[in-house]
Amino acid sequence: MGQRSKEVDAGAEPLTSAAYERLRRAAATYREAVVVRLCGEVGLRPAEVARVRPADLRTVPTRAGTHHLLTVVDGGGEAVRDAYVPVDVRSAVDRYVNERGIGDDERVVDVTPRRIQMVVGEVGERAADRTGDDRLRRVSSADLRGYYARRLVHEAGLDPRVVLAIGPWDGLEALCRHLDPVGIEAVLDALERAGLGDSAAGWTPRDLGRALASADLPLVVTDGDGTVAFANDGLAALTDAPGAEFAGEPVAALYHGDPSPPSEAGGTEPVRLARPDGDPVRVVQVAAPLHDTAGRRGSHVAAFVERGGDGAAGAARPVDGTIDAAANGHGTPSGEGAATDSGGPTGDGAAEPAVPARVADAIGALGAVAEVLAGASKRTEVASGVCERLAATDSYGFAWVGSATGDRGVVSTAWTGIDEATAEALAEVATDDIDIHGVAAGQPGDVRILAANDRGAPPGPLETDGDGPDVDAVAVVPITYGDTTHGLLALGATGSGAFGSAERDLLASLGWGVGQAITDIKRRNLLLADSVTELEFRVESDRAFFVAANRDLGAAFELQGLVPGEGGSLLYFVTMRGASPEDVVEFADDAAGIENARLIRDYGERYLVEFVVAGEEPATTLTELGGHVTEFTVEDGAQRVTAEFTTETDVRTVFNGFQSAFSESALFSKQEVERPVQTTDGFRRSLEDDLTDKQQSVLRAAYLAGYFEWPRGSTAEELADSIGVSSPTLHNHLRKAQQKLLTAFFDDE
Repeated sequence: MGQRSKEVDAGAEPLTSAAYERLRRAAATYREAVVVRLCGEVGLRPAEVARVRPADLRTVPTRAGTHHLLTVVDGGGEAVRDAYVPVDVRSAVDRYVNERGIGDDERVVDVTPRRIQMVVGEVGERAADRTGDDRLRRVSSADLRGYYARRLVHEAGLDPRVVLAIGPWDGLEALCRHLDPVGIEAVLDALERAGLGDSAAGWTPRDLGRALASADLPLVVTDGDGTVAFANDGLAALTDAPGAEFAGEPVAALYHGDPSPPSEAGGTEPVRLARPDGDPVRVVQVAAPLHDTAGRRGSHVAAFVERGGDGAAGAARPVDGTIDAAANGHGTPSGEGAATDSGGPTGDGAAEPAVPARVADAIGALGAVAEVLAGASKRTEVASGVCERLAATDSYGFAWVGSATGDRGVVSTAWTGIDEATAEALAEVATDDIDIHGVAAGQPGDVRILAANDRGAPPGPLETDGDGPDVDAVAVVPITYGDTTHGLLALGATGSGAFGSAERDLLASLGWGVGQAITDIKRRNLLLADSVTELEFRVESDRAFFVAANRDLGAAFELQGLVPGEGGSLLYFVTMRGASPEDVVEFADDAAGIENARLIRDYGERYLVEFVVAGEEPATTLTELGGHVTEFTVEDGAQRVTAEFTTETDVRTVFNGFQSAFSESALFSKQEVERPVQTTDGFRRSLEDDLTDKQQSVLRAAYLAGYFEWPRGSTAEELADSIGVSSPTLHNHLRKAQQKLLTAFFDDE
């Protein structure tokens, strides 16, 4: 039997890295993605995946950094090994756990091992359909473990004993079934890399130095006797000394003051290099030993990155790299040579702008803006407060906020540091040149940098005519949250060090935070308003799923409620009549924007059906535009959908935004509606501060899906799958929500 297993494995086509990436991208839910990655990048068996708990993950620091490990347990809860978890897989699992409120001792993937195998198979089927790669149609969890082994041994070059220690195999024989057979070429290559052949034994540090001569970074290679074997032109430019002068000199002569040659441990440390005139050049040294035999002990390669403060005149500074280092806590150390100036050059030979100071200023601005967002009750207050706080910093000459309009344009909302003409010029540029709606859902948008003298920057006042600031660059930041882009934030700055990568990351986060605040304000105002603007639209476009289903199947629909799902989807609970639910569900299977559809209850002449909608639908579009959809009906080839907006909402903006998605539509009615004072409103509002968004969503979904009816219209497993959470997480949210609901009810008595 063992021999037969070997032959089957040897004959199977292994999963390539490209095929694995196609498989990963085919995961339709967060749970599917986590399952695939735990199998393919952590090497877990299905039974092991089903036992993973957040408490089993831990972080281990080492001299070179930090690593993430997972304690793998058997069916009895006993630890069997430590699996290595790549950092991005750990991040994905943590996000999954946090979003679903999974406790430390709860299972991350709360399904059976058999269900995990089925999940892998379903993802493979989907990947095959999308890519045409039929190999993926037959992929299994065993194939993912084989990919895991091959990647670590063949691509990463790990010792098979290491892979065996962190993987699920019982011995080297089981592991080797997944690996390529070893031919004589591979044997010779391995021997050469180990230094056992004539060609490998012949290299010298000088040879390595020549190979590195064209590198961009300043580099030096040292010999085992403490002398310089080679120094490239980058080091010569950094120290104003010809590179040829270094060869054969003592390594200690490179350094200013106390010698700081590379140590046996290598690593990163701040040092000072010597210039011919005696002045120091402050750098960060990154060194590694080269010796692989006793005869080469003492050989090193070292690279140098100049620190801010007093670098040599004319030496190139890696501005973005310095920003990145500062943002990650590895920037210029405090003390001698630390950069503190956040302005421009102060005279001949002055240092360039201190990049860490710009990042620190941006971080401070985030804190100042957070105070504005916490206290604002109107969108205009957010815009004006953000502009005032940002323009008050040393880093930014002006700040401007523009609001998105329904016709995909931008109108100026608030500005500080510029006049109205400049503000309107910015709005014109944003409307003409920037796709403010082309931002990926669920993540901050990319910050765009415009040079002040380019077509993409505002003309006139930005070029200094006495009224506007003289700026070198303008950063344009999308103000987004979820699937909605509310507008743009523009900032002007002076200096070549402005808007490096870390600063852009901070500004992207700022845009996301402002977008979240605007969204919260709109929702809160809509919830608490005594009167609202009610808009009713009529849609006759086949792009709307329910209109198409009505025309093709004769089914009539009526909305019962909407509930937010995972990944930006919405759960539609709809009653239908005039067609069989089987036909409607089958019709939904072919619709691009419908992720899932299922029958919840059969009432005889009508049916309650749940649709998981991820694409563009009229109700979804109105929700993204800030409305609260109260009802829709679909019959006679048209859909009528009603949504409530705050009275301060620009109806023209909503209309244009809706028509850009559904051109075959019309605004049927507009009216201001007084909300009646009801005891249920007060009861609901008393719960708003107690129930979390997730608890409200789960409770409402359970109610609409018939979970509380007898007999139940939906099981907990069905409901959990629809929402995209695990069963324990669903029960956790339901129990807490029910407790708060009952407490509020009985306490009010």
